Amino acid sequence: MRRFVLPLACVLACAGLLPTLSRGATTSPAGTPPPEIYHVVTSAACARLHERVRPAVAMILQNDQTIAKSPPLFKRYARGTLASDVANANGAPAAGDSMYNQTPETSMALQQMSYLVTPIARNIIAAETLLTDGKLLEPTGNATDDATLAQVKQQLMETIAYQSASLDLINGFVQTMQLGEIQHAGEEYLAAIQGTDSSTKPIQQEPNQWQDPNTPGLPPNPYALDVTQIPGLAVGYNPLSHIMDGLQWLRVETQKREDVAGKTISAVRTQCGK
Repeated sequence: MRRFVLPLACVLACAGLLPTLSRGATTSPAGTPPPEIYHVVTSAACARLHERVRPAVAMILQNDQTIAKSPPLFKRYARGTLASDVANANGAPAAGDSMYNQTPETSMALQQMSYLVTPIARNIIAAETLLTDGKLLEPTGNATDDATLAQVKQQLMETIAYQSASLDLINGFVQTMQLGEIQHAGEEYLAAIQGTDSSTKPIQQEPNQWQDPNTPGLPPNPYALDVTQIPGLAVGYNPLSHIMDGLQWLRVETQKREDVAGKTISAVRTQCGK
């Protein structure tokens, strides 16, 4: 029996459950102290901020950086349209400040704008998926936390709505211009085949109907914007500068809503600890 008791005593002593043994006046040297065990207590609201709100905010902020790349590209496109000494791709001479002029610089700017569309759209869909999940607003047992989570969701959904409108402007412009390039591609060869100078005829662009973003499986965002109501912007044949002004207005309004949401989230985080 003694050989079984000794190992158990060693285990308990290592776990810090036995007092230090003393032999007369001599005390054994202290060993390595046992590790401290921390008990982390968190509320349901804090857990949902960590699991759903935080990744959604990260994607919203990432979209801000991506959208911020569009104004310089619009300016580059506008500069390219002023290259009046360069003929359009269809053989027609450039028409001064027309936003439909096609030059190497406009083509490059348009291609780079197209690279912004997919990352923004994916982040919007992913963020809305997190925020519209019913688990976010399940009762926590605390009415104040329930109201705060609902407020955070509303503020972030409003922010996403403005980012979605920015996406509409960028993507709509890209698709309209690319469609125009496809429609008039090869017209320089028609003149040679038919013997007519059709390439010098003014390009007649059809207005592009703006479509809602494709968000499969998601309910409509109740805060979605009608891009035709953006101050200074009318969809259709507006000058390029008006589109740039509308995009800048959206960025400012998006930032305002992010600031409001940030204050609400920060107030909750102070109660969650680190």
